[in-house]
Amino acid sequence: MKKKSKNSDYSVDINLTPMIDCVFQLLIFFMVTTVFAVQSGLKVDLPTAASSDAPPEKDLTIVISSNGEMDLNGRRVTFDNLQEEMLKDKEIFGSKVLIIKADKKTLHGIVVKVMDIAKLCGIDQLAIATEKEEEEIQVK
Repeated sequence: MKKKSKNSDYSVDINLTPMIDCVFQLLIFFMVTTVFAVQSGLKVDLPTAASSDAPPEKDLTIVISSNGEMDLNGRRVTFDNLQEEMLKDKEIFGSKVLIIKADKKTLHGIVVKVMDIAKLCGIDQLAIATEKEEEEIQVK
Protein backbone atom coordinates (compact mmCIF):
# COMPACT_ATOMS: atom_id res chain seq x y z
CA MET A 1 0.00 0.00 0.00
CA LYS A 2 1.75 3.13 -1.19
CA LYS A 3 0.53 6.64 -0.74
CA LYS A 4 2.10 9.74 -2.10
CA SER A 5 1.38 12.98 -0.45
CA LYS A 6 0.83 16.05 -2.55
CA ASN A 7 3.58 18.08 -0.93
CA SER A 8 6.38 15.50 -0.66
CA ASP A 9 8.30 13.09 -2.84
CA TYR A 10 8.42 10.14 -0.43
CA SER A 11 6.05 7.19 -0.26
CA VAL A 12 4.59 5.53 2.84
CA ASP A 13 4.89 1.70 2.96
CA ILE A 14 3.55 -0.79 5.44
CA ASN A 15 6.07 -3.61 5.50
CA LEU A 16 4.33 -6.84 6.56
CA THR A 17 7.37 -9.11 6.23
CA PRO A 18 8.54 -8.88 9.88
CA MET A 19 5.02 -9.55 11.17
CA ILE A 20 4.61 -12.58 8.86
CA ASP A 21 8.01 -13.88 9.98
CA CYS A 22 6.94 -13.64 13.64
CA VAL A 23 3.68 -15.47 12.95
CA PHE A 24 5.51 -18.28 11.14
CA GLN A 25 8.04 -18.58 13.96
CA LEU A 26 5.23 -18.87 16.51
CA LEU A 27 3.51 -21.48 14.35
CA ILE A 28 6.70 -23.53 14.08
CA PHE A 29 7.33 -23.19 17.83
CA PHE A 30 3.90 -24.55 18.74
CA MET A 31 4.12 -27.35 16.18
CA VAL A 32 7.49 -28.47 17.55
CA THR A 33 6.56 -28.26 21.23
CA THR A 34 3.43 -30.38 20.83
CA VAL A 35 5.65 -33.28 19.76
CA PHE A 36 7.12 -33.48 23.26
CA ALA A 37 4.13 -35.24 24.81
CA VAL A 38 5.38 -37.67 27.44
CA GLN A 39 4.62 -41.19 26.32
CA SER A 40 6.48 -44.39 26.68
CA GLY A 41 8.34 -45.75 23.69
CA LEU A 42 6.95 -49.22 24.23
CA LYS A 43 3.71 -50.24 22.56
CA VAL A 44 1.55 -52.35 24.85
CA ASP A 45 -1.90 -53.78 24.49
CA LEU A 46 -3.51 -53.31 27.91
CA PRO A 47 -6.02 -55.87 29.10
CA THR A 48 -9.61 -54.74 29.47
CA ALA A 49 -11.68 -54.57 32.64
CA ALA A 50 -15.28 -53.67 33.43
CA SER A 51 -14.18 -50.74 35.60
CA SER A 52 -11.14 -48.68 34.77
CA ASP A 53 -10.05 -45.31 36.14
CA ALA A 54 -7.49 -43.01 34.56
CA PRO A 55 -4.54 -42.73 36.97
CA PRO A 56 -2.99 -39.38 37.86
CA GLU A 57 0.22 -38.56 36.00
CA LYS A 58 2.41 -37.76 39.05
CA ASP A 59 2.69 -41.37 40.18
CA LEU A 60 5.49 -43.71 39.15
CA THR A 61 4.62 -45.62 35.99
CA ILE A 62 6.30 -48.70 34.56
CA VAL A 63 5.41 -50.02 31.11
CA ILE A 64 6.20 -53.68 30.40
CA SER A 65 6.00 -54.97 26.83
CA SER A 66 5.00 -58.48 25.88
CA ASN A 67 8.66 -59.51 25.45
CA GLY A 68 9.75 -58.13 28.85
CA GLU A 69 11.18 -54.73 27.88
CA MET A 70 10.49 -52.08 30.54
CA ASP A 71 10.21 -48.28 30.67
CA LEU A 72 10.12 -46.54 34.04
CA ASN A 73 8.63 -43.05 33.62
CA GLY A 74 9.75 -42.99 29.99
CA ARG A 75 13.29 -44.32 30.56
CA ARG A 76 14.36 -47.81 29.46
CA VAL A 77 15.30 -50.00 32.44
CA THR A 78 16.29 -53.62 33.05
CA PHE A 79 15.98 -55.81 36.11
CA ASP A 80 19.65 -55.01 36.87
CA ASN A 81 19.01 -51.29 37.38
CA LEU A 82 15.25 -51.26 38.10
CA GLN A 83 15.56 -50.98 41.89
CA GLU A 84 18.12 -48.19 41.68
CA GLU A 85 16.06 -46.19 39.16
CA MET A 86 12.84 -46.78 41.10
CA LEU A 87 14.45 -45.45 44.30
CA LYS A 88 15.66 -42.34 42.42
CA ASP A 89 12.20 -41.66 40.99
CA LYS A 90 10.55 -42.29 44.34
CA GLU A 91 12.79 -39.63 45.89
CA ILE A 92 12.14 -37.17 43.07
CA PHE A 93 8.35 -37.58 42.87
CA GLY A 94 7.76 -38.47 46.52
CA SER A 95 5.17 -41.00 45.39
CA LYS A 96 4.39 -44.33 47.02
CA VAL A 97 2.19 -45.51 44.14
CA LEU A 98 3.44 -47.55 41.18
CA ILE A 99 1.21 -47.97 38.16
CA ILE A 100 2.05 -51.09 36.16
CA LYS A 101 1.09 -50.96 32.49
CA ALA A 102 1.82 -54.49 31.33
CA ASP A 103 0.85 -55.88 27.96
CA LYS A 104 -1.80 -58.56 28.31
CA LYS A 105 0.67 -61.09 26.82
CA THR A 106 3.42 -60.31 29.35
CA LEU A 107 4.50 -63.26 31.43
CA HIS A 108 3.07 -63.27 34.94
CA GLY A 109 6.51 -63.85 36.48
CA ILE A 110 7.88 -60.59 35.06
CA VAL A 111 5.03 -58.57 36.56
CA VAL A 112 5.43 -60.31 39.94
CA LYS A 113 9.18 -59.60 39.92
CA VAL A 114 8.51 -55.89 39.22
CA MET A 115 5.96 -55.82 42.05
CA ASP A 116 8.49 -57.44 44.40
CA ILE A 117 11.17 -54.87 43.52
CA ALA A 118 8.63 -52.09 44.12
CA LYS A 119 7.86 -53.45 47.58
CA LEU A 120 11.60 -53.60 48.35
CA CYS A 121 11.83 -49.91 47.37
CA GLY A 122 9.13 -49.03 49.89
CA ILE A 123 6.35 -48.44 47.38
CA ASP A 124 3.18 -49.26 49.30
CA GLN A 125 0.51 -49.10 46.62
CA LEU A 126 0.55 -50.94 43.32
CA ALA A 127 -2.00 -50.42 40.55
CA ILE A 128 -2.36 -52.40 37.36
CA ALA A 129 -3.54 -50.31 34.43
CA THR A 130 -6.36 -51.60 32.25
CA GLU A 131 -8.55 -50.27 29.49
CA LYS A 132 -12.29 -50.01 29.98
CA GLU A 133 -14.26 -52.75 28.26
CA GLU A 134 -16.57 -51.64 25.54
CA GLU A 135 -20.10 -52.49 26.50
CA GLU A 136 -21.79 -54.75 24.02
CA ILE A 137 -25.22 -53.73 22.88
CA GLN A 138 -27.73 -56.42 23.72
CA VAL A 139 -30.70 -56.75 21.44
CA LYS A 140 -33.87 -58.09 23.04
